[in-house]
Amino acid sequence: MRITVLVVLLACIGQISAKQVNGPVDLTRQIEVTGIGKVYSVPDRFSFTLSLEEKGASAAKLNQAMGYKTKNIIDAFLDLGVKKNSIQALQVRFNPWIEYNNKQREQKGFILTRTISVTLDNLQLYEKAIDSALSLDLTNISNFNYSSSQSEQYYQASLRQALLNAKARAKDMANTLDLKLGKVISISEQSAGQAVPVRMRIQDAEMSKSYEPGEMTTETQVRVVFSLQ
Repeated sequence: MRITVLVVLLACIGQISAKQVNGPVDLTRQIEVTGIGKVYSVPDRFSFTLSLEEKGASAAKLNQAMGYKTKNIIDAFLDLGVKKNSIQALQVRFNPWIEYNNKQREQKGFILTRTISVTLDNLQLYEKAIDSALSLDLTNISNFNYSSSQSEQYYQASLRQALLNAKARAKDMANTLDLKLGKVISISEQSAGQAVPVRMRIQDAEMSKSYEPGEMTTETQVRVVFSLQ
């Protein structure tokens, strides 16, 4: 009985193997390409970050002094025409104030730091805003950036370019090999498509009105798989 079952099983395996060798193999014919899209734009926003610092033994007095200094800075920017919702003064940090005297560690109080972010929707204000910031009692001013208020629109435009680029690449590859391009099997986005901001140094920020923000690049990359007929 066992011999009969074994013979039948071997016969079935032989038939299946014969079909795989002699018959057509059903494999999906496809081509995978990467498309890249780039959109260039002129920035219309300018932003920078201010850092404030206060040292003292009393947390209450530090908060009071920091509040007074923060109010003066915000009022100065509001007087220039900067929108109130374009000024963010939320980040506050307390750290121990440590000094060393003859290699002896001594805590003299606390250091209170605050970060203020400012965004200008009018690039004509950037010189006055920087001059005003530099004249105030600041610890540091940094993160000078140009950006765009239309970043989402530029992203969508670069995404469309990337898809068209992928289609053109796939067609060219298929035609070169005497093949015919079929339908799209899958699409995946390979990048966030964020615009690259134009960064400045503090020396640049102090330059005259002849300084131009230049262009930003929004680049998107997609992966597209097509079938081949």
